[in-house]
Amino acid sequence: MSKIFVLLCITIALGTTINFLDNETSEWFYILGIMASLVSIIISLCIQNVLEYYQDTFCRECGNKLAYEEIGEPIMKETSNLGDYTLTVTRHWKCRYCGNVDTREGPENIFTEKGKMLPVIHLKNIECKKCSLPGAVVEFKKPDVKEIGNKRITRRYYKCTLCGHEDISEDEETINRSAYACGS
Repeated sequence: MSKIFVLLCITIALGTTINFLDNETSEWFYILGIMASLVSIIISLCIQNVLEYYQDTFCRECGNKLAYEEIGEPIMKETSNLGDYTLTVTRHWKCRYCGNVDTREGPENIFTEKGKMLPVIHLKNIECKKCSLPGAVVEFKKPDVKEIGNKRITRRYYKCTLCGHEDISEDEETINRSAYACGS
């Protein structure tokens, strides 16, 4: 059904576009076509969410539908090296009928990447937390950036060139998705 609604969305969008090029119909037809196209894509996305939930809760051992319940908190494992940053979420599911426990790993909907290092001019005001000397701190590794929901968390790695002390700082900022959608 999800694929049918996606095809319906494409068909309505193409039909509206073709009629727009003919320039013989009223404005209401275009608005109606756009609204119908949006409604069909929203219905398709809702069906995809229901199917994903159904697949997550189907027990492969006993064959019962909607049988798995998540147990415990998800475990987040972050791996960061000089060239790569990954985050894996491990979830544990237990069947309420047969007691089978299923463990699943995946990135979920968390975006991760290596960020850009700060220019040297920004590091001059940072002082070492061990020897308290300003201007001796450098960034020795590209920062780790992860986006969870509307939060962007940046973890930076600093090292003092004089005493060798290493420090890690995390900054959290709220992302305004509508600003990115408008091309800002």
